[in-house]
Amino acid sequence: MDNITQILKDAQDPDNNIRLVAECKLKQLQERNRPNFLLSLSAELSSDASPPECRCLAGIMLKNSVEGKYSEDNSILIEQWNNLDQCIKSQIKESLLITLGSLAPQARHASSQIIGRLAYIEIPSQGWQDLIGRLLHNMAPQGASPATLKQATLEALEHVFEEKTLRFEKDTINGVLDAVIRAMNHQAEKSFQVRVAAVKALQNVHKFADFASDDDCRNRIMTAISDAAKSDEAVEVKHAAFGCLTAIASKYYMELEPYMETTLSLTTEALGLEGGVDETAVLECIEFWSTICRKVIKLREKRKRFPRVILTADCHFLENPLCSLVPLLLQTLSLHQERDVDELNIFMSAMTCLGLVARTIGDAVVPFARQFIEGNIKVADWRSRKTAISVLGVILEGPSIEKLAPVVGLLMDKMEDPHMEIRGTATCTLGQVFELLHSPALDKRFFTNEDFPRIMAALSKRGKDVPEVSKEVCEAIYFLARGYDVPISSEVDHSKKKISSELSPFLSGVIDAILSASELDKKTPFGLPASASAYGALIEIVRVSNIWDFEAVIAIMDLMPRIMRRLNTALDAKAISSDDKTNRQNLQALLCDVLHAIIEKLGNSLHADKVRESAQSMSLQFCRVLTCDCSTARDKAALAVGALARAVGPKFLDHMPIFLQYYSVKLFSPIYLEVIGTIFHVLGDEILPCCDDMMDVLYEGLSKPKLKPQILACFGEIALAIGKHFEEYHLQAVRKKLKEAANPRYYANVSDEDKVDYGNQLRQGICKAYSGILRGIKDQKSGLKVAADLVEFIEAVSEDESRMQG
Repeated sequence: MDNITQILKDAQDPDNNIRLVAECKLKQLQERNRPNFLLSLSAELSSDASPPECRCLAGIMLKNSVEGKYSEDNSILIEQWNNLDQCIKSQIKESLLITLGSLAPQARHASSQIIGRLAYIEIPSQGWQDLIGRLLHNMAPQGASPATLKQATLEALEHVFEEKTLRFEKDTINGVLDAVIRAMNHQAEKSFQVRVAAVKALQNVHKFADFASDDDCRNRIMTAISDAAKSDEAVEVKHAAFGCLTAIASKYYMELEPYMETTLSLTTEALGLEGGVDETAVLECIEFWSTICRKVIKLREKRKRFPRVILTADCHFLENPLCSLVPLLLQTLSLHQERDVDELNIFMSAMTCLGLVARTIGDAVVPFARQFIEGNIKVADWRSRKTAISVLGVILEGPSIEKLAPVVGLLMDKMEDPHMEIRGTATCTLGQVFELLHSPALDKRFFTNEDFPRIMAALSKRGKDVPEVSKEVCEAIYFLARGYDVPISSEVDHSKKKISSELSPFLSGVIDAILSASELDKKTPFGLPASASAYGALIEIVRVSNIWDFEAVIAIMDLMPRIMRRLNTALDAKAISSDDKTNRQNLQALLCDVLHAIIEKLGNSLHADKVRESAQSMSLQFCRVLTCDCSTARDKAALAVGALARAVGPKFLDHMPIFLQYYSVKLFSPIYLEVIGTIFHVLGDEILPCCDDMMDVLYEGLSKPKLKPQILACFGEIALAIGKHFEEYHLQAVRKKLKEAANPRYYANVSDEDKVDYGNQLRQGICKAYSGILRGIKDQKSGLKVAADLVEFIEAVSEDESRMQG
């Protein structure tokens, strides 16, 4: 075989010509004689005489020969390996084992990875039976084997035991466990690289041990990990030990009761409460407790979902250690209050863990949290005050509402804090309270009737605060409004009206606050992105308000012209930069959405005349938005037009001239076409003077494949809306269009996924069209002809094998 060393070297040459020639040679060597090629790669990897870069590339290529990127590639590569001559395979495996003792770290590392992969391939079929014994031979007591060999061997064991599908005898597992634990001992093993590799190997090996039921096995593993985390001078060993603890906790958290005291001691040391801080150790340690809490929370959720299933696991033993953990986490928060990146990582991790602990121990977290909050909420340092409020927000999902009720006054006070960050955090926390704990429609209340006026006044006031605070106000109002909305039956509609009436006296002030928070700058109305949270809050407020309350009616009727003025501003103001254009389109979409909500609310009440009075202006505004470049804004405008048509009723015919000026194929979209159907239903026979022109545009739109399914479905809605007039003037033309669209040559028996999907959409559109036509026409003869067309279409579909794909 050609000089493989030189070819591998050339394959990494910066000169493109040299590199391409070498890559071509490597490919030819592999295709010409794959077994010898793999053998030469393994020899290159094991040769200390070869350059490091050549050994590295040889290792990569050898690994890629047995492990593919995708599962289908893996199957092929495994089959290719299994089909190799046994002698070739044995030579390659022997070479890999020898390479574990190489002086080159990259070669050792590559060899350990390939050994792990080959173990996954061969061991299930009783191959490479002496592998574990050979590896354990390398792990002889101190002095008998070089440290580099032990490190590489432990890496190989880590990779071998990474595959959970492998099966080993109990004696084999015990032998591996003995070797790994012995290598973790800092007194028996002097090389910290070996000890790190041993801990990492244990992360995988412990999954094969009888950890759950063998007390002796469990004690040995936990003692070894605890000693490594506590006594080892090497920080890398400590980091690996905490990572190993987390891995064990994710599977065996119920067996860790005897080790809680030791783990708490390690936690205290790692969190740096008695000395310096090691960020990695802190994060690993916190993750251990977070993992345990997630497991407990998941178990409890499972019990709620399946109450009849008997789950014997008992997590009560965790309450005491978790209660002991809370003060440690709170102290950690005090020490790392977002002053730099490292401290921010620790701060956020500790805050997340505290929230999980609160969900796990419930009311038991309150005394610790209250003491911390009371001790920090009034101090001069604003960061400490912010942390105190953040702690309150993060524990909300744990304790009962009764235990948390006293925080109302605290949040109200802090919404008046002189520091912007504190006001914003307090308002954000209030929003979390609304989201998680306050839903009157579900009979879940956090605030009393006495608290409510003060809360609403505070929100109204803070809505006019700086943008950082007013944005949080909008989010809070959004969640407040959602609490008054729930799918209900007509039997309890009266009680819902009574509940939603609680908001009515405050709607005007709240709406003013939201509009203030989203006020447009007269000079540069698009200087900042449109406030989605503000308009989202407005939509929710309008949706859940009780339109039968006088205060609510006045507030919503007053809101409509204010939003219309903003939409006019958004339509008329010039946007020069691309950012301004994007912001203007987003703003137009949001304002159309708000007007849509207002139209639906007033249109279904005794005050629909207020919508009719403004219908002309709104029609023009919506139609102008229909011409913009943003599909989202166009869809929002189209939906608003549909809502306006329903609210105005047959009188919408007066506004059709405006709509028809903006009625063209280039503006069509699925939503726009649905709205056309809505307009036909609202106007019925009144639309006949416009019908021919509108149908001609729809026929033109059929030339656009993406629009065809929706246009065909629209024909069904039109037939249903105008009945005999459709039958008289348009039925024959539409039947012809449907037959053309149903022609199997367009989509039958195709295999391309996109074409199959389109074919199914087209068939759905055809079915909707036939359904509407058959229900809309009155003449029996015409109906029989359409029915015959439908039967012919169904027969064609039934013969198409691709119809169920996609």
